[in-house]
Amino acid sequence: MRDIALIAAASIRNNLGSKVIIAVAIAVELICIIAVVVALCLLLIAPAMETDIPDRPALQTYLGVVVYAVCLVGLGVNLNAFGFHTMTREKSRGSIAALLATPLRASYIWIAKSLAVFLPGLVLGVVFALIALLAVNYVYFVPTIGFVFTPWIAISSFVALPLIYLSLSLLVHLIGLTGNPATGNVIVQVFLPVFATLIINLGVRHVLDAASWPFTLASLGLAAAIGIIAILLRPRLTAERIVLSR
Repeated sequence: MRDIALIAAASIRNNLGSKVIIAVAIAVELICIIAVVVALCLLLIAPAMETDIPDRPALQTYLGVVVYAVCLVGLGVNLNAFGFHTMTREKSRGSIAALLATPLRASYIWIAKSLAVFLPGLVLGVVFALIALLAVNYVYFVPTIGFVFTPWIAISSFVALPLIYLSLSLLVHLIGLTGNPATGNVIVQVFLPVFATLIINLGVRHVLDAASWPFTLASLGLAAAIGIIAILLRPRLTAERIVLSR
């Protein structure tokens, strides 16, 4: 575990050294987050609050969609921005091959590199989601019906969703290490818009209540499914395959 922590810490420092990419990633995240929050508030929350007796369960659902979507953007944009870039750069520079020349296990390198991209996105996603949660509550709910929140909103957004992206980071880094990083990048680039669109549509149409335990269970199930795929591909992770991959 100590080796994994050291590699992950060094990789995070290297990733954060690219100021331009960091600035672009954060700018994209903020634009996407503001657009999502404003759209959902104007189209769903504001009209629901104008009724004589606001439907609290519906408002909880809408709030759950907002918080989940914000955290999703924070995690997703970070993996989109850094996953492919860092893997390609480190392969071209021979950094991965140099690590493999040490007594370190290939699995340690894999886990550390995955965590190095995942953890900064987790911090951004959670911070932005908490800001959105408080902002929506104090702008719309607190003055009239009080603070709106359920434990399932917290578990879905701050536990289940990060587990999805942790599993996804492990999967795409495994693919990138043992093959072409571009293949893993395609998965990441497609996953974010498709998953975000699906979640928003399911939530606003009440197909899945984003503030309920079935939604949390579905998110945990998706995380488990991606994790199982990564585990099934784990035997491909050998030093020889990594060195020979392009």
